[in-house]
Amino acid sequence: MTEYRLFVQSMYDRSVGFYESYGISVFEDGVLTRIVRDVSVERIKAEELVQLFNEEHLEPEHLSQAIEDFLFDFKT
Repeated sequence: MTEYRLFVQSMYDRSVGFYESYGISVFEDGVLTRIVRDVSVERIKAEELVQLFNEEHLEPEHLSQAIEDFLFDFKT
């Protein structure tokens, strides 16, 4: 079973300084198999995305495309 989880990470960019960013970790049968960092700086949107992935049972091989869709046309 695949489970997506949100995580927070402190990031640094020369132009804006330190900021909090939210990423997605992928667990398959309880084992961490993938991490996608810096998906969004908006916690609520990132939480909604993780919830959607879990509700729709997104297959891990579609994760990159789903995140790309989110970044360019996110609607909930």
